[in-house]
Amino acid sequence: MRLLTRRVALALILGLGLLTLAPGARAVTDDAALANLETFELASPLVDTSTPGGILEDRRAVPKVHVLLPEGYADHPDRRYPVLWLLHGANGGTDTWIPGITKLAPDFPGIIVMPDGGQFGMYMDWWNGGARGGPAWATYHLELLRQTIEERYRIRPERRWHAIGGISMGGQGALRYAALLPGYFGSVAAFSAALPDMQSLVAQGGLDLLAAAGGGTGVTYDAVFGPGTGAYAEGNSAQALVANLGHTRMYVTSGWGLPCLQDPARLQNVPLDAVTETFLHLQQAPFSVAARTAGADVTAVTTCGVHTFEVWDRAIPAAIEWGLFEDVPDQPDRWVYRTVATAGEMWGLRFRFAVPPTSVVRFEKVGTLLAAAGSGDVVISGPAGCELRATLPFQRELPAACRLAAPSG
Repeated sequence: MRLLTRRVALALILGLGLLTLAPGARAVTDDAALANLETFELASPLVDTSTPGGILEDRRAVPKVHVLLPEGYADHPDRRYPVLWLLHGANGGTDTWIPGITKLAPDFPGIIVMPDGGQFGMYMDWWNGGARGGPAWATYHLELLRQTIEERYRIRPERRWHAIGGISMGGQGALRYAALLPGYFGSVAAFSAALPDMQSLVAQGGLDLLAAAGGGTGVTYDAVFGPGTGAYAEGNSAQALVANLGHTRMYVTSGWGLPCLQDPARLQNVPLDAVTETFLHLQQAPFSVAARTAGADVTAVTTCGVHTFEVWDRAIPAAIEWGLFEDVPDQPDRWVYRTVATAGEMWGLRFRFAVPPTSVVRFEKVGTLLAAAGSGDVVISGPAGCELRATLPFQRELPAACRLAAPSG
C-alpha cells in the first residue's frame, strides 16, 4: 500500500510537471538567422484540431511545420542532405523551437524538420475506445508528413542520414517513432523522455492528472493508450518495443534532479521540476539496459539539471556533437519487429492486417526467412512483385522480390 501511495504521489507530481511545462514561442531576436527557415501548413483528416489530443499551440486550426534548411541549400540543387526531426514537448508546438534552434544547431549540416504534434497529442494514434485514431498523430507524421518532406526537400535516402529527437513528451515520441519505423530512422536522441515506459503506473496516473489539473478535458491515459496492461499500450511503449531498436544508435539523456548552478533560479517551480526530472531519470537506466540487450548502440548521459529548457539547450548541441548521422546498417540480415498496428512498415516491407491485432505481434527475419508469432491474417508487400499473404503464426521463405526491400525514403 505504501508503494502504491508513493506511485500515486509521483504520478501527481509528474502530471503537474508536464502541465507546467509551457515553453511557447521564444522572441525572435535575429531575423537573419531565420533566413533559411521555411514554414508550411499541412491539414489532414488524420488530425482534428478540435479534439483534446489535436488542440494546437495558440489554438491554431491547422498543424504547421517549420523546416530549417542548411546554409547554401538553394545554391546546390543537385545535393542531398541528412534530416533531423525534432519533436516538441507537452503544452508546446512547433514554435517552441523558434528562433532558439538557430543557436542550438548553428551550421547544422542537414535539414531540421519541426512539426506540430498537439499540445498533449502524445505522438500517438489514440486508442479512443478501440477506434485507433482521432487524432492519429503517428500516422500523420510517419506517413503523410514523411512523404511530404521527402517530396519537397532533397533528403539523402539511407537510414544513416535520418535522425529523430525530442524533449519530454517529444522524447518519448521520438523513441516510439524510431521503434515504429526502424528502417527509416538510424539514430534517435531522447531528451528527458516522458516516459520510456508508458505502461508504468506513474505514466498512467500522470497523464490522467493532466485533465484534472487543467491540461485539457479528455486527455486521459485510457483515451490515448487504452488499458495500461493492454496490448495497445504495450505496442506503443518504447520500453516494450526495444527489440525493434536493435540496429539503432541512441542518445538518451536527463538531469538527475538537482538544479545546475549556472541556471536561473525559479524557486516556485524548482521542487516540481526537480521531482519530475528525477523520476524521468529513474526510467532512463532500465530502458538503456534493455535497449543495449536488444543490440542497440546506446549512449546514456546524466547531468545536473531539472525539467527545464536550460538542460535541453545544452543537451541538444551535445547530441549533435555525439553524431546524429554516424554509420548504421541500412538493411541488416537479421531483425525483430514487434507491433500492434493494423498497418505499417518494417525495414522496407509494408504490412497490413485484415483486422487490428488484439495482441502484440512479433516478426523476425533471419536471412531469407521471415517468421511471425501472434494471430491474424496479414499481407506483406514491398518492391514491385513482392507480396506475401499469410496467417499467423508462420515461418516462410521470403519471395525473391521481397528480399530486395529497402527502407523507403
